[in-house]
Amino acid sequence: MLNTWRLQLLVQFETLGTMHRVAEVMYISTATVSQQLNLLEKETNIILFEKVGRRVQLTHEGRALVKQVRPVLNQLELIENSLNDTSDVIQGTVRIASFSSALRAIVIPAVSNLSKRFPQLQIRLSEMEPDGSLPALDSHQFDLAVVAYFEKPHSLKQNDRRLIKLGTDRLMVLVGDENPLIKHPLVSIDELVEENWVIEPDGTYLSEYTKNLCRTAGFQPNVMNIFQSYSTIQTVVAQNLAIGILPKLAVTEQVEGVHLLNLQPESTRHIYLVARRSQATLRSIQIVTEAITEQSRRVFTDY
Repeated sequence: MLNTWRLQLLVQFETLGTMHRVAEVMYISTATVSQQLNLLEKETNIILFEKVGRRVQLTHEGRALVKQVRPVLNQLELIENSLNDTSDVIQGTVRIASFSSALRAIVIPAVSNLSKRFPQLQIRLSEMEPDGSLPALDSHQFDLAVVAYFEKPHSLKQNDRRLIKLGTDRLMVLVGDENPLIKHPLVSIDELVEENWVIEPDGTYLSEYTKNLCRTAGFQPNVMNIFQSYSTIQTVVAQNLAIGILPKLAVTEQVEGVHLLNLQPESTRHIYLVARRSQATLRSIQIVTEAITEQSRRVFTDY
């Protein structure tokens, strides 16, 4: 019979991409990961890995085995959870990863309410970009992830995930009092070619999407300021030092002197709550899911 733990390591490798990352997540040494996966190759009599340059990656046979094994491991987790989820008291720990604006407007208010109703339920929050939180969810570092995409990626439905659509918001152009654009309720991206910009750091999904909008319009934004903090971005705009683009959810607490203009054509962001299907029936997960969903309804009703 195949060793279940080694199969888990194989699935983790497919999710995380390196043996070092698998070792970090599983709290073991990289040498142990390598040794156990070598043993798995011998058990299966299949070449699971190949070297490409300096990197090690799964072979076609290795990816095929992961595809077979993942639903089996998920089913085992589901069985284990159902056996352990027998207490009348809602307790345990739920770990949530979320991008910044949803964390502030949706997740934290929902968790604050839950902490009063279920004092034995611990909820741990982490701020994380969607491209990082989904692999972290799949590798069991988190139990729930709140993610957002401007397109509807097919990858969301991979790995037997359960999705709940929380809502949509859209990109807004932020300008200060002295900017002539405040006379225009609608602003197209090519009207911003001469502006100074403030954006998020490189590598964040919003920054990359914004720069791609500009490239499609035929120009590179003149980026004068780079900040992670949405409130700092708004402060720079309020001082008429730059314009910015943020999702509406990120500016629920608008700074005085900042005007929000509708971007045309409209760029709509889709927001989801994602869980591993094998955990979705746990009562603690269900309670947190319901609270986040209810808070989302309150937030998006005002849109």
